[in-house]
Amino acid sequence: MDLKHSEDYHIWTLLHRVKIQEIMVDKVIALREDDPFSHVEEKFRIFHIRHLPIVNEDHKLVGIITERDLYRISTPRKDEDGNLIYDKETLDAHILKKVMTQNPFALTPDHSVADIIFAMADQKYGSVPIVDKFNTLVGIVTQNDIFRIGAQILRKGGPANPPAR
Repeated sequence: MDLKHSEDYHIWTLLHRVKIQEIMVDKVIALREDDPFSHVEEKFRIFHIRHLPIVNEDHKLVGIITERDLYRISTPRKDEDGNLIYDKETLDAHILKKVMTQNPFALTPDHSVADIIFAMADQKYGSVPIVDKFNTLVGIVTQNDIFRIGAQILRKGGPANPPAR
């Protein structure tokens, strides 16, 4: 079998050649390390996200916090409509800088999509912040971004009449 003409080779090549800058979200919702902790819950709720990079006053990446971290730190209650409600005062009793994951794993826009897939799969990361050479936050890639791209490729690049399953 000629490996260079196999589907696996083409997929491998694509994932190694496409740069993160082509798939990353560059309008990143982030918090400053000195923001009140209640802003974490607020951003998750308003923007329907689960990962928040944390930056310092120079917009340098210093941490990350996830929705799972929030659940571990404070248990919400449900209102009569079934919505999760957090007590703002209880949340603000926590200091974001002390509960975030400090110095999170990050990649640069020049890394490949393969690099980010390996990191997510091997380390079980739900997201990877993207930084420039000065550690300034410039983007983020989540597992959902990877799934969305995979779905796009499957929809556009698949055979006209895929085999029945």
